[in-house]
Amino acid sequence: MSAKEPRKRSIFDRIEHRLTRYRRWWQSSLAVRTMTLIACASIVGIALTGTVITYQVKNAVFDRTVSVDIERFATDTQLAQERFSVAVSPTTAQSQRVALELVASLYDPARELMGGVLLRSPSQEFGGTPILEPETATTTRVRSLVTPELREIVRSDADLGWQSVSIANGKKGDIPGVIVGKQISIPGSGDYELYAVFSLKNQQDLLNATMRALSLGMVSLLALLVIVAWLMVRFILRPIRAAATNAQRLTEGEFDSRMKVYGSDELAQLGTSFNTMASSLEEQFTKLERMSAVQTNFVSAVSHELRSPVTTIRMAGQLIYDKREDLPPALKRSAELQHAQLRNLDAMLSDLLEISRYDAGGMALVAQRADISAIAHNVIEMADPLATDNGVVVRLDVVGDTYAEVEPRRIERVIRNLVVNALEHAEGRPVRVSVVGGRDAVAVRVSDNGVGLSSEQAEHVFDRFWRADSSRVRKSGGTGLGLTIAKEDALIHGGTLEAIGELGVGSSFLLTIPRVPNEGFTRPLPLEVPEPFLLPEGESE
Repeated sequence: MSAKEPRKRSIFDRIEHRLTRYRRWWQSSLAVRTMTLIACASIVGIALTGTVITYQVKNAVFDRTVSVDIERFATDTQLAQERFSVAVSPTTAQSQRVALELVASLYDPARELMGGVLLRSPSQEFGGTPILEPETATTTRVRSLVTPELREIVRSDADLGWQSVSIANGKKGDIPGVIVGKQISIPGSGDYELYAVFSLKNQQDLLNATMRALSLGMVSLLALLVIVAWLMVRFILRPIRAAATNAQRLTEGEFDSRMKVYGSDELAQLGTSFNTMASSLEEQFTKLERMSAVQTNFVSAVSHELRSPVTTIRMAGQLIYDKREDLPPALKRSAELQHAQLRNLDAMLSDLLEISRYDAGGMALVAQRADISAIAHNVIEMADPLATDNGVVVRLDVVGDTYAEVEPRRIERVIRNLVVNALEHAEGRPVRVSVVGGRDAVAVRVSDNGVGLSSEQAEHVFDRFWRADSSRVRKSGGTGLGLTIAKEDALIHGGTLEAIGELGVGSSFLLTIPRVPNEGFTRPLPLEVPEPFLLPEGESE
């Protein structure tokens, strides 16, 4: 029993796989669904029509044949009655001879007569000398086909009585037929019942031939309907498929894609509308692309042009800043403010130049094998003065192999932005930096339990020059482009940079970098709102 179980599961798996494939095929193909529905509707319609036609033809042929057979039998029984009544006082031998001749005449295959029998009516008072009950000497056992119900009908009805029967035909099987009976009176012998069997084989053969012809016609009609439906579906779906293909090309940036338009029907209107939409999209995209290029060139040009005067001003400001101890208190404070703002202005120009390079698509990744945990450790050490000023303790956790093919300068910039951002908004609570190596990626998660982020703020935190509410004002300056550049640095590696948070609880930023640039990966760390955590003994805020 246990040896058969794997084989059964294998069969079930194959059946499930095949059903799943058919289900996907059904769901993904409008042509298959349309053709299946048309074929099913055609089969049902043709089957119903064929059934009705067959029923009507069968009944018409049967009723007509039975009517003719009854008329012929009525004529035969009338002639038989006249033969029995012609003699004034017939003898028993004469009546017996007439009866034998009458029954023998009821076998005539040309007239579809298969035999007859003459039976004395039961329950009658004895009147005269009865004759023998003759039966046609054929393979058709007429006597056995006469049922008590039929005899009751014949005796109680002044007219004829009949029933449908099956006539034995040897090894060829039974053939349909009808048995007809009528009561006659034989002078000197009493009342008798005359029965004759008529074959319906010719009519059955006609019906079989009609059914074969009708079936062939229905199959041909079904095939014709399926072919016509397939051609119509193909004709109708061709522009729809063309629209889907061209729409896919539009999503890939091929704005010159157009549909061929034939005629002026609804399908042609679809093509015309699609081409109009594509032309409008191409025009709008070209306009936006031109505006973006102008904006990028403007930012790059302004940044370059401002670089020289800002450098000159910064050099002059540096001289004043170096001599600030010799200045009066008011001028000393001004020199310090000027020095800080000049540094911010220089950083902003550098960030604008970096953003303009990303916008222009001119960035190239120079990757090398590096330890991301070591980069994170260096960033934390460099940020230690800011952490001390803010009263924040930074904890670094490293798990697994954290080596990857990256550009260290960009990864350091990303981690620095995340750590500085966490230090600014931790509100004196600890910051945790987790570096985890997975099978095909390395993740860096920076979490704090500060003011936190709402879900709406998390969606915009990487936007250019975006700032949250006043509770997140930075103490160390900033250009508003740091997280934007960090996001671009992650993307150029083929990685991701995500944020999540909850107001009053904290926020987490998760950087995930593939071990090989632009390769697929599975995130080794989840993106989740941080829970408050305690520092180990010996550490304090």
